[in-house]
Amino acid sequence: MSEFFDSYGRRVEYLRVSVVDNCNMSCFYCRPGDLCKPSNVRTQLNRKHIVRAVSAAVEAGIRKVRLTGGEPLVRKDIVELVGEISRIPGIEDLSLTTNGSLLAGLAKPLAEAGLNRVNISLDSLDRDNFNYITQGGQLEATLDGINAAAASGLTPIKINVVVMKGINDHEVVSFARMTMDQDIHIRFIEYMPMRNQDESWRKHYLPSATIMALCEEIAPLISLPEEDLRGPARNFCFAGAAGKLGFITPVSRHFCAECNRLRLTSDGKLKPCLFAPQEVDLMPALLAGRDLAALYKEAAKQKPEHSNVSPAAQSSLLGPRGMSEIGG
Repeated sequence: MSEFFDSYGRRVEYLRVSVVDNCNMSCFYCRPGDLCKPSNVRTQLNRKHIVRAVSAAVEAGIRKVRLTGGEPLVRKDIVELVGEISRIPGIEDLSLTTNGSLLAGLAKPLAEAGLNRVNISLDSLDRDNFNYITQGGQLEATLDGINAAAASGLTPIKINVVVMKGINDHEVVSFARMTMDQDIHIRFIEYMPMRNQDESWRKHYLPSATIMALCEEIAPLISLPEEDLRGPARNFCFAGAAGKLGFITPVSRHFCAECNRLRLTSDGKLKPCLFAPQEVDLMPALLAGRDLAALYKEAAKQKPEHSNVSPAAQSSLLGPRGMSEIGG
């Protein structure tokens, strides 16, 4: 079994693939203003290129693949793409991150094509607040998608909640209570500073310690043993609860020492770090049919030891892309 490492001895085995950079929602923390306009479709990876890039990654040592966007389900060929990737020998886990709005009709076909599980972004349980955060999204569509995913066996279902002070922090307790009687994993994520968001981020950033304190208004949190020490979440539960709570802290408590991932953007660039401008362009090699292994190793060697993100960070240091362009 092939494997490869970065310059600091971290094994790289997880690839996040942005299969499209446009989305059917416009969450303000992800698509600020005109920053993240969809790219020309001609500059984006086609299905053949994505499958080849993932195949090369697996040959290099990647074992886990997550499809992201934008919103990956807006791709017309997403089921076919999942099917082709799922048949690549060596992939141990194939997952997808979605806003869930199109999942009700696609959960079963995706599961049948070989998708293992989904993460679903859901930042509010209130219809009006959900509409405000997503700038037009319909809460019911996402809830229907969650139910369809559960019925189709795309489990364990993880719900990603970006917590923002003054916007949805009052809903933290409601989200946490969901785990009491549902076998679901609620993951609270700190609002990350991205380019052109300095003012908004400083106004709405809430550290994970405060989010955890809100959860403990219900009951004490019980720490859970880490299922994957290279994962970003610290996991907890309430006594007797059916589900779990996770806390992802890219700002207040870095998990760089355990980082095992690379990111492939929808226009064919490998990003060694979410919060760094460095990129390795796969497109010339893809178009020419050349071997990609050396490019993956080059990207791994460019992974920094630590990110520059902190509560005092300036988001302009994080490169020219917005979150929807990178794939999160």
